[in-house]
Amino acid sequence: MSQTTLEPAATASEAPAAPRRPHWTAVVETLLIVAGLARLVWGQQVAVVADGVDRLNSISVLLTDGRLNNSEYSIMGPLFSTPLWLLGKAVATPEAGIKYFNLVVFTLGLAALWLLLRGLVPGALIRRFMLITVAASLLPPDVGHYGSETFTMMGVMVGIVVVVRGRRRGWGWAAAVVGVVNTPATVVGFGVVGLAETWRHRRLRLLVPVAVAAALILLEILARKGGYVGDRGAKDVMPFSGRPGFSYPFFFGVLAILFAFGRGIVWYLPGMFLPMRRALADLDGPVGIDLARIHRLWLLFVGGLVVVYAPWWAWYAGMSWGPRFFLAGILPAALALALRLGHRQAGLGANLLTLAVLLLSSWIGLNSLFWHELWPTACFNTPQSVEALCWYSPEYSSLWYPLVSWQFAHLTATQWLSAAYSAVVLGWLGTPLLRRIAGQLATAWRDHLTPRLTRTAWRW
Repeated sequence: MSQTTLEPAATASEAPAAPRRPHWTAVVETLLIVAGLARLVWGQQVAVVADGVDRLNSISVLLTDGRLNNSEYSIMGPLFSTPLWLLGKAVATPEAGIKYFNLVVFTLGLAALWLLLRGLVPGALIRRFMLITVAASLLPPDVGHYGSETFTMMGVMVGIVVVVRGRRRGWGWAAAVVGVVNTPATVVGFGVVGLAETWRHRRLRLLVPVAVAAALILLEILARKGGYVGDRGAKDVMPFSGRPGFSYPFFFGVLAILFAFGRGIVWYLPGMFLPMRRALADLDGPVGIDLARIHRLWLLFVGGLVVVYAPWWAWYAGMSWGPRFFLAGILPAALALALRLGHRQAGLGANLLTLAVLLLSSWIGLNSLFWHELWPTACFNTPQSVEALCWYSPEYSSLWYPLVSWQFAHLTATQWLSAAYSAVVLGWLGTPLLRRIAGQLATAWRDHLTPRLTRTAWRW
């Protein structure tokens, strides 16, 4: 046997074994996830608002009068909320049940991801992923309202996992189609996913789900005489404001969606931009599913959303907290951050970047829960207001305005308890990372700085 053959084996045998986590850590993480789900219910006002009112009206007309109205919003998601509509009506009013629809959808979707990944991915990674999604993302306002983004996110993203897993792929494609029909504009992102899978497998039939989704969207629009009606925003100081439909300059739309301080996904979904290839390669434990492919398809779907929303005048998603059109990005962002938090072989620079993203993500989760209805008067409600201040400037953005106006002075006892929960989650996820950073800093000081600071190392 040659020396070349022996060297890799010797290197592998010298690699330090990953420390085994105590069993009680899984119990703690599970309890934190459950507490985070409970916080989404009781830690914010759950209600039917904005375009959710139109969706509630659509399903109410269908269930009471047996007809479709001419709404511009799809009936697909509301159809699945029928049991909650009936339950709410039996107890009080249809709204009493409907307002919890997205919370139920999100919880069921999270459970589905756990069942799909269990045994194929280390349990610690799955729990970190779920905890970040629940406690450190821009999720709360969307699951607290009756909008379309949560249903679409779970339908498409869970469907992609089923497709990659390889068993019952048809159910995965069907779930994705249902999610896409619920938010018609997302058919572009779904089309990108379909093209990627077609290219990978060299099978044109993989474009059939995209065609089915497009056909169902068109069929519903024709049946309801609805669809997007081409309204426009108000004209203000911004050079391209007041234009109708999809007439916003694409270049500036992409820049705004990515980098605008009030809506940019770089700031609101920072984990989505973390490189994770090395963390995935060094993952401890068996991996029986192609996580890199799942992450890549998730990102392609979100990238398609950037393409379709960039030329729309309402790319900023109106009066919402953060970039709600891109809610699906919380899943690839959480997966990348969860992988990086468990990457013990990462260098000092990579760990510092991961720590910064973890801190920002934790703030996003807390901020979106407490202050998603905080609207500065400089942006709204007075004749001198300029909406663009909230879309572009850091001081008036949803992300940082609570610090400018120092909203901590107005927190209730319940909110302080919720903040304590966020601190516990941050400490739980960040402590191992901080230990690694401290060790790397000590090593850097000993090996690189100390020799340079000795008297003999310096001369005139």
